Amino acid sequence: MKTATTGHPTAARRKGRGAVAHLLLALIALVLIAASLYAVRTLSLFVSPMLFLAAVFLEVVFIAVLVYALIRALARPSALLRSLGASAWGGLESNEYVVRFRTSGSPWARWLRNRFRTDASTGIWLTATVVVAAIPFGNFLGLAATVITHGPFTQVDQRIANLLPLVRTPGETSFFTAATMLANAQTLILVTVLAAVLLWWRRRRFLAATVVATAVGQEMLYFLVKQIVHRARPDSSLALVIDTTPSFPSGHVMRTTVAYGVIAYLLFKAFRSTPAKAATVAGWLLAVLLVAMSRVYLGVHWATDVWGSMLLGSAALAAVIGALEIAARFPVIRGRRRTVAPGRILAVVPAVGVAFALVAAPLLLHPQARPAQPGTQALPSLDQSSLSRLPVYSETLTGEHMEPASFILVGTQEQLVHTFESRGWDEADRSTLANTLRAFAVGFQGGQYPTAPVTPSFMASQPEAIAFQKATAANTLRQRHHIRIWRSGYTAPDGRPVWEATASFDDGIEFAGAAKVPTHHIDPNIDAERSYITGSLGYPDNLIAFTHPQMGHNGSGDEFFTDGRAELLTLR
Repeated sequence: MKTATTGHPTAARRKGRGAVAHLLLALIALVLIAASLYAVRTLSLFVSPMLFLAAVFLEVVFIAVLVYALIRALARPSALLRSLGASAWGGLESNEYVVRFRTSGSPWARWLRNRFRTDASTGIWLTATVVVAAIPFGNFLGLAATVITHGPFTQVDQRIANLLPLVRTPGETSFFTAATMLANAQTLILVTVLAAVLLWWRRRRFLAATVVATAVGQEMLYFLVKQIVHRARPDSSLALVIDTTPSFPSGHVMRTTVAYGVIAYLLFKAFRSTPAKAATVAGWLLAVLLVAMSRVYLGVHWATDVWGSMLLGSAALAAVIGALEIAARFPVIRGRRRTVAPGRILAVVPAVGVAFALVAAPLLLHPQARPAQPGTQALPSLDQSSLSRLPVYSETLTGEHMEPASFILVGTQEQLVHTFESRGWDEADRSTLANTLRAFAVGFQGGQYPTAPVTPSFMASQPEAIAFQKATAANTLRQRHHIRIWRSGYTAPDGRPVWEATASFDDGIEFAGAAKVPTHHIDPNIDAERSYITGSLGYPDNLIAFTHPQMGHNGSGDEFFTDGRAELLTLR
């Protein structure tokens, strides 16, 4: 009796500590949600595709952690919550509308009451499963409609796909090749068979059948959707791996979300400690993130393909987990309840899958860049009428207009590079992950990075082909002259390419927008920068009317004004 008496306060203290720990976790998740929102906004300006996708995905993860932590925190002081719940329910029971609903004999009222029963398999558990699965499925249908009708998101897809060949590195290619191998058919078969064998050996035959059925079912589901939508994949010149099947949704991401998600769920149920459960969920989410990013990085899928797969896969996974939870609580299959405790030996499965992917990736996958062969059109002349065929405005990732072109350059790429470098201009590095992070660090420290990458911009959905910059007397990355140059897709009468360019002067660092994103502040007088560049190259003015006098905003919200003219320079 003494032991039992002294045990109650100890148990209460443990529950109290558990509630505090989960509330602390919820607070941390809230801070991380704010940080990832900030990162999403920042990376949407700097157009770093891999970091942007990672930030969006982590935002979803942190929201899920917040919800989970709040539920667990509230579940800890169970006696208090039950008392409060009982009091609240007692008050509701006496409400005339609640009484009328509970005693109503109409068919719809009986049906609705049955949806909230706790003692039937078709009650609250089925209702919760349908609701949870319906949310991502509804979002998936909306995204699928956008893809089918070529909505605005598909233009973002194209810009990301066009940018990726310019930011890939050999190290990242090897990394994402191994990541995509995690969800190749060979790995899926190995993981599924191994999980089924271990579950069968542990006499969990129902779970073994569930794992196999889930893997087969998700394959059939995404194949059916692919045939219905029948979306073309990105052009082969943008891809490192060729796949000719329809693109939407991504089968690899579906496999990671659904088939691996079920295994992660079973491991979550097998482990007792909170750290082990958290590690299981984190490992699964990381696998989904890496596979999704790898499919976009390798150029075999559009960004909306992988997002659609996550939505559809989440709906399917919610349905499977809901069915398993119902089967564990109610004798719905052959009059028996089905356990969902497979044993911790199942942890061998993901370890084997990762090891196989690392070994098999260099043997089975051989990513290879394929140079694009852009088509060109010849201009009959370089007068205003012919030049009106050229694109006019630079664009953000989402297609919003920014500055109009302030230069039209005629010459080969070799002439272009020689013209600028001979006058003390530096060609900007590519906007790879490493270069972008280095530019962030140097800029905050006030140092100099002469060949720092410029924030990618687009024209006619294409990223700039080349960029140059020149330091000021301050000799710091915070201040620089720079010019972005695009291939126009046209050639001059003499056969040389015609290029378009925008010019601007970074006069310092600012914290732009409501999110206070750190970025360069642009001098609004872009015509003055146009004149500076022309003079620095040693060319006389040759201004032509290209658009009209106007004011506007660039991607970070800075204002600009221009007389609408462009310098037409024939390079020597």
